[in-house]
Amino acid sequence: MDFSPKGKSADTIEQRYFTVDQQRKFDLLVALLKRESPEQAIVFCRTKRGADRVNRRLSQKIKGVDCIHGDMQQRVRDRVMKQFRAGATTILVATDVVGRGIDVTNISHIINYDLPQSSDDYVHRVGRTGRMGREGIAFSFVTPEQGNELTRIEMLINKLLVRDELAGFQAVEQAAPPQQAPDEEAEKKPLPPGPRPTKRHRRAM
Repeated sequence: MDFSPKGKSADTIEQRYFTVDQQRKFDLLVALLKRESPEQAIVFCRTKRGADRVNRRLSQKIKGVDCIHGDMQQRVRDRVMKQFRAGATTILVATDVVGRGIDVTNISHIINYDLPQSSDDYVHRVGRTGRMGREGIAFSFVTPEQGNELTRIEMLINKLLVRDELAGFQAVEQAAPPQQAPDEEAEKKPLPPGPRPTKRHRRAM
C-alpha cells in the first residue's frame, strides 16, 4: 500500500468525522472510545503539550493509556512503544513527529483529536491502521471553523469523509434563537453583517 503524500488512503480504512466545539472534544473522545472499544488506538494531537494534557485527563477515565512525543527521552519512547506493541497499552496519545514511526498491526482505530498541520500528515496518520490487509477506522474531530481544512483533506484523498454522531451527545452548542424586537422601530433596524460561512461550513455544522 502506498502511504506517501501522493498516495490515497487505503480502501480498507473507513474514514469519518465529527463536527465538535473545541471545548467539547475531550468529552467526545471519552464517549467515542466507550462506544468503539478499540483493540488498540492512536489519538493524534497537534502539540506535545496537548498530547500530555489529553493523556493526563484520559488516564483518569480509561485504563491502558500512554503518551509519546518528541520531548521524551529515547529510552522512555522505547519503553512506551514496547508496551504498546505488547498490547499492554490500548490507547496511545501521540504527535505527528513520532506517529510516522509507529508500525503496529493491531491498531484498529485512529482518532484525529486535532486535525494535522498539513493534509499530507492526515494520510500518514490514517495509514497507521488498516495494516496487513486488516480493516481499520479513522475518526477526525472537526471544529465548525475547520470546514476548509476538512475539504482540503478530502480533495487530497479523493474521498468524502462520512459525518458521524453519538446518540445523546451534543457536540456543538446550538445557536440561541433570535430575540423578538421589543418595539416596531427595533424590528425595522437591520442586523449588522456577520461572517458568511463557507459552503463546507454549512455542511459540517
